[in-house]
Amino acid sequence: MAGDQQHEEEAMAAPLHVVVFPWLAFGHLIPFLELSRRLAAWGHAVTFVSTPRNVARLPPVPEGLSGQVRTVALPLPAVDGLPEGAESTADVPPEKVELLKAAFDGLAAPFADFLAGACAGGREQAGFGRRPDWVVLDFAHHWLCPIAEQHQVPCAMFLIVTATGTAYTGSRRQNVSHPRVTVEDFMPMPRWFPSPPSLAFHRHEGAWLDAASQLNASGVADTERMWRTEERCRLLVLRSCPEVEQPRVFPLLQELYRKPVLPAGLLLPEDSLRESDGDHGDGAECTPTPEF
Repeated sequence: MAGDQQHEEEAMAAPLHVVVFPWLAFGHLIPFLELSRRLAAWGHAVTFVSTPRNVARLPPVPEGLSGQVRTVALPLPAVDGLPEGAESTADVPPEKVELLKAAFDGLAAPFADFLAGACAGGREQAGFGRRPDWVVLDFAHHWLCPIAEQHQVPCAMFLIVTATGTAYTGSRRQNVSHPRVTVEDFMPMPRWFPSPPSLAFHRHEGAWLDAASQLNASGVADTERMWRTEERCRLLVLRSCPEVEQPRVFPLLQELYRKPVLPAGLLLPEDSLRESDGDHGDGAECTPTPEF
């Protein structure tokens, strides 16, 4: 028994191989890349997955970390109505983003092939030869967790929005208990969120939030994407930290989603960091937790 425990502890202490896969928007790609850099700085191997054009447009990884971060480009399927060469929200007008989501769902098969190949390695191997220990994904990947589960690779959802915004959305359980079906329903703070009665969204903001709950051309509403993905993830990671949120928010998130919720810090770009910090911090008084 003692030998088994020692083996488990040694395995947990070993550098990980983490697959990182953001949604196809640069507001998501860049924070995911920054998270990848932080993981690499902690000694982990990171495989960053996107599409060819997005990979080509990413800023370079710092030279000292280039051996720790690799990119994998999956071909984006064509979808009727989606402009040729469009691979991110920067390439399409807002009304065609739902078509980009339909194309994104077509990445399920190529991702399954990639992960099957990546899982051919063993836990005893190092770097990119090691089978993935985690997949870190975004809100849109409702099809990915079943693929990862086939290979016994746990998933973590990384959300680029604030902890407060995540708490406002709430899990499926809260929304079933207290449904929001009109624009007016999305304007006040939800019942599970501690806030003064005077705090509310404007109507145009409520309309934007309501639209996220509606079926779109991809066949799946944005909130449904998030819930299907979150429900099968082992933990949530947020681009935030307790120091910039209301004190109650992070504990509330663990109650709402019934799983660990980790702050990753603000993940400011590298040129925003203080050179004198001498660590892997964010240039803000936050405590990042990059090692899952």
